[in-house]
Amino acid sequence: MPVVRDRFEGLGWRAGQFWIGPSVETGYFYDSNVFGESAGKDDDSGVYVSPSIAMRSDFGRHALNLRAGLDHYEYFDLSSQSRTDFDGELDGRYDIRSDLVVLGGVSGGKFTQTPGDLEYPTPGLPTSPGDYYTFESWGSINKSFNRLSVSAGAAYKMYDYDDVDGIDQDFRDGDVVTVGGRAGYLISPGYKIFSDFRYNWRDYSGVTIQDSVGWRALGGVEFEITHLVSGELGFGYMEQTYDSSGSPTTSDWTYHGALVWNPTRLMTVKLDADRTIEDSTLDQNGRVQDAVKLAVDYEVLRTLIFSPAVGISYNDYENSPMDDLRFEAGGELEYKMNRFLSVGGRYKYSYSDYSGASFNDWDRHLVGIYAKARF
Repeated sequence: MPVVRDRFEGLGWRAGQFWIGPSVETGYFYDSNVFGESAGKDDDSGVYVSPSIAMRSDFGRHALNLRAGLDHYEYFDLSSQSRTDFDGELDGRYDIRSDLVVLGGVSGGKFTQTPGDLEYPTPGLPTSPGDYYTFESWGSINKSFNRLSVSAGAAYKMYDYDDVDGIDQDFRDGDVVTVGGRAGYLISPGYKIFSDFRYNWRDYSGVTIQDSVGWRALGGVEFEITHLVSGELGFGYMEQTYDSSGSPTTSDWTYHGALVWNPTRLMTVKLDADRTIEDSTLDQNGRVQDAVKLAVDYEVLRTLIFSPAVGISYNDYENSPMDDLRFEAGGELEYKMNRFLSVGGRYKYSYSDYSGASFNDWDRHLVGIYAKARF
């Protein structure tokens, strides 16, 4: 069953064997704490525009999809925070046989790290946004043998950070290579047990973030209970060994969960949860991150969608008493006026709680209204 949001956005036109869906969104926003400060908060408002285009194939076999977008935010008073980001992605599928498929793609773009973001160069201090660029490529081959399915693949990701207000960020430039695969066995209709293993190499330009190698192993179950509930749940272990003196190792148990649930034809519930080892500018041994997000799309009326969401992340720095707890909650209400135009509003509350560090806690309210045209 298509999720509610996909049904709502199912517009576009046909061009040969492709469906093309351009859109543009523009709106007004208010930010109660632009710099993520605990006291003397600076607020501001502004406008933004976000054009995008998506293309997907309609072949009998194989697939090719393209997406590209741009976001420009213009602040009225704090003009130093104005920014422009862009990104794109190309992915495809090649069907060698019905039971042998190759997947692959590339993506990349320019993004902005803003004051208040985790790992920002100067937490709690007013400064300019920090630009960074990423490029990513990936590929995998997937084969089925009756009840048994196996896949193997590799991915590469590159990071390139610009300096922020004279603060050198070149030490954050790096490359990450990951290889691995998954094997699954169908034990009964709708239930498949799996084992998943990934090995990575992380290489950075400076010494603040240490180079490392590591792995993550998971075992669990994939499930599809009728067409209403699908997802997977896995548990395992992970380890990352750093190149600093003594080659310290960060290791811990790990989990991964994903769920898509359609309790009714008018509602879609999505849940994502992961525990991973992430590199850090504040700790050479990295941090263990727990991240959980729950989102709902509810079709209140045929033309009205309400989308509440809540997320929480906890970052435990391995070689430091510091940890960081972040909470986000909010919602979106979108009204479809006709086939091409919709209007709506968004609200998000963010809260950051530092402990064992000199950084202060802060919270933020972000409110906006928008209009979106789909062609």
